[in-house]
Amino acid sequence: MNKISEQTEITLDFKTISTIVGFAIALASMYFALKSDIATAMEKPEPVISRQEYDLKDNAIRSEIQTNRQLIEKNFEKLETIENRLYELRRK
Repeated sequence: MNKISEQTEITLDFKTISTIVGFAIALASMYFALKSDIATAMEKPEPVISRQEYDLKDNAIRSEIQTNRQLIEKNFEKLETIENRLYELRRK
C-alpha cells in the first residue's frame, strides 16, 4: 500500500499537463460566456408577446369580464324574483 507524503513523486507527461490546462481554459471560457449571456439577458429581455397582441388579449379579457358581470347581475335579479315569490308562497 502506497502512502502519499512530501516525498511522493508524481510524474506527468506533456500530454496529461496539456489536457489539464486545456480543460481549465475550456471551463473558464464557458463560465465567462455564461456570465456574459446572463448579463445580456438581464439587461434587455425580449418581450414574449408584442404590444399589439397584448392589447388585443387585454381587450378580449375585459370584454369577457364585462359580459360575465352582466350575466351575474341578471342572475341576481332572477334570484330576487324567486325569493320574492317564495316569500309570497310562504305567507299564504
